Amino acid sequence: MTSPPGGETRPRRPVAVPIAALFAATGLGVVAALGGFGKAPEEPPKQLGPGASLDQGEFMTTFVESRTTAEPGSFGGPSKRFLEVVLKVVNKGDETTGVGSPWDQKNRGRLFGAGLLKLTPEIKTPYGPTASIVDQGVPSTQLHPGITSTVVVRYELPERQRPPRQVKLDVGTFEYNKGFTQDLGWLPVQKDDDGPPAVAAQVTLPVRQKGTG
Repeated sequence: MTSPPGGETRPRRPVAVPIAALFAATGLGVVAALGGFGKAPEEPPKQLGPGASLDQGEFMTTFVESRTTAEPGSFGGPSKRFLEVVLKVVNKGDETTGVGSPWDQKNRGRLFGAGLLKLTPEIKTPYGPTASIVDQGVPSTQLHPGITSTVVVRYELPERQRPPRQVKLDVGTFEYNKGFTQDLGWLPVQKDDDGPPAVAAQVTLPVRQKGTG
């Protein structure tokens, strides 16, 4: 092959690379660096304290305090001691719902209590914790739309167990689910199909001992 007249070499033409291909290559590099096309990393639970509020989807919940209480025993027996977690709860939905009980392997419900996932340290009670509304003087279990209710979750302390100085409560959230033929309503947000609900926040509350301010 002969050179052009004058001995000049013809400059090579630049090779055009489509912009889309460059973006694709860059994107693949980023995906590879992040470990593939797996799920995005989960956000760590929010860390909350006394007086903090959490939007749980169906409910707006304020974590007031934790405290100990005591009640006289029946028929002259020993008094009963309780650890209580006090919450202010607003039902943001359109229908009345129940308080329910905190979540456990047996109680996989959809009421408010299903969003209270775990208390640390664990307090083992024969019948599990109870939750009720105490605003009207007579315990109730109904959360009406748009009304702020005081919910008290009670854990009976074993006879010789000292109450902890503080507790940590794992809390989940709810989302509204629609089915193919009908709405499924508010359900706890799951971490996976078979496991417990996802932990959205961890609330640390000092325990106010009975007789202290």
